[in-house]
Amino acid sequence: MIHSNFPVPCQQSWKNTFYQKTFLAILFLLPAFVAVGQTALKYVPANAEMVLTVNLPNLEKKVNLEQLKHYDFYQSLMKEIYQSGGMEGKENEKAYYEELINHPANLGFDLSEPFYIYLKKQSDNLHFTAVWKLSDKQKYEQGLQQLKADGYQPNLEEKGGFQLWQSNDETFAWNDEVVVNVWTQKQASPYDGWGVTEGPYDWGDEGEEDVVIDDEVLDENVPDEAVQEDPLGETVSPANDEAFLQEMGMATKDTSAAVWAGIVMGRQFLQPMSRNERFMEAISLPSDLHFWLDYDFFFSEAMKDMNTAGQGMGRGIDAYLGAMATFMDVFYADTYLSMGVNFENGKMAMSNQLFFNEDMRRFYQRVFKVKFNRKFLRYVKGGDQLFGYFYFNYNVKNTIEEGKSLLYKIFEATPQYGDMARDVMQILGIVIDEDAIGKLVKGDFMVSVSGIQSVEVTQKIYDYDADFNFIEKDTTMLQEMPVFTALASYGSEKDIMKFVNLGIHSEVLKKEGRYYRATIPDMGTDLFLALQNGVLILTNNQYLVTQNLDKGVDKKLRLPKKHRKMLCDNATAFYWDIPNTIRAAAGDQADANVGTMGYLNMLGKQFESLEMTYSKKVGNSMKGKIDFNFIKKDKNALQLFFNFVNDIFLEMEGGAKT
Repeated sequence: MIHSNFPVPCQQSWKNTFYQKTFLAILFLLPAFVAVGQTALKYVPANAEMVLTVNLPNLEKKVNLEQLKHYDFYQSLMKEIYQSGGMEGKENEKAYYEELINHPANLGFDLSEPFYIYLKKQSDNLHFTAVWKLSDKQKYEQGLQQLKADGYQPNLEEKGGFQLWQSNDETFAWNDEVVVNVWTQKQASPYDGWGVTEGPYDWGDEGEEDVVIDDEVLDENVPDEAVQEDPLGETVSPANDEAFLQEMGMATKDTSAAVWAGIVMGRQFLQPMSRNERFMEAISLPSDLHFWLDYDFFFSEAMKDMNTAGQGMGRGIDAYLGAMATFMDVFYADTYLSMGVNFENGKMAMSNQLFFNEDMRRFYQRVFKVKFNRKFLRYVKGGDQLFGYFYFNYNVKNTIEEGKSLLYKIFEATPQYGDMARDVMQILGIVIDEDAIGKLVKGDFMVSVSGIQSVEVTQKIYDYDADFNFIEKDTTMLQEMPVFTALASYGSEKDIMKFVNLGIHSEVLKKEGRYYRATIPDMGTDLFLALQNGVLILTNNQYLVTQNLDKGVDKKLRLPKKHRKMLCDNATAFYWDIPNTIRAAAGDQADANVGTMGYLNMLGKQFESLEMTYSKKVGNSMKGKIDFNFIKKDKNALQLFFNFVNDIFLEMEGGAKT
């Protein structure tokens, strides 16, 4: 079993964790951000493994975040957080967070800038860090003292150029510019506990019992000790009571978190993130939320987990994992993912950009040197019957050629595998003929789902005969099924027919005129295969292969210009028409407003479509986008989303819209 070294927040108590404090702060500050700046970015290292930028000032220009506080689901969530956070009865904490909601500037926060949450690995520690800009250091300190009450002064330290407050797993550091919150997770090592030798067990008089007679007289009138309970009715152990631990001098502090906080406050890293050219290019376009990820770090950690799991499984496994690590390093070294989210009128737009190393740049440039086969458009129906489609296109011949080049480079970097690896590659070069494969299939594929059809389905049922013997019978019934069509380009029809003939001889396919029929045993329905002018067609639409094989779908019913352009411009495209799909799935329950179908109908009334694309143009990066389109185009997507969530919440609570 592979054991992840990453921290899993749900495995820890929700109370008094970095996640809760950060989540609380984000929720409370949502209604208050009003402008943009970059001061806090100076406290983010350029080589951070992950960076989340929350640009709520940008959102304030689009939607009034103050309204968020009036939604039923928000008020309920706040109430739940107050209760689960153990704040009931703690007036100082309640007063602090109420002030944070209504007047955050009074607590010293400068809400004219984004804030950042990032991950940085240092030695065996993973540091999750949040950076917020301050407007008034003194006000912040007064607010923190109000929040922590008697626990403030004993845990406060004056450092060189900044203040540090620590208690248990909470770490706050601040100066005149920013406040930093740190939560640190030590990564588990497969060698933890090695070298620890237990002493021999002293069996002594095992099995014999010494009977001790105690003549002490117990006073039965001693009152029971009071048991302290928290607001949720759970017993509070003194070992988990912070005030008790401090009183007894047993409170623990995370030394590694304090060290990291000092590094951040002193900006003791090579460069800040503002000097990372790729990051700055990625965030050059304004976004409400931005996510930055170091692929190399996460895949390296995954390989470490695999190596740990493979220990002791033999030299063959070790060699395989070593080769995999080198292989992954070639693919993902110096590779970064950037994703920006913008809430626009009628649309939530997510743009993503993948940066990669020079080897992968050449690989992707050749792999995505492709053209869209416009013949596909003949067989895809659009309009109100279109549920959606998925399309991808890559150059098979170039992929094999570049893949071989990468493998040769990997083996050059791993001389421990010797001449055997090179011999294997030479043999593969003979067996895998990229020219022959490129003539067989081109590498493009598209599947579309358009409408519902009633088809005869044969299924087996079990019954009793006249003599009450248990028998198996075939029964035919009408069943509604989505109409799907899969399309792929091929080169040599002569070579493709070799595979078709194999299907015929193995009785998987049956020739019927210009097409072939395949019966799916477990489904009791038929699929139809046809070859038409370089396009392989696989569908459950018999009418298409019998009547429309030459001309295809009527031109008036084909995909509109918007979809044709999306398919031509991209290497990957996905489209889902949400209302069409839900109406078809609902059937006679189209007006249902309760249960699962009711929730789906609510979804269909709010969301128009989901679109995902990845461009075939490759420079120093690759770009893609994901768009959630709403039916209403005159309102901001965030407000529409909040309205939808609130409607679902009220429906689940059995209430009415406010």
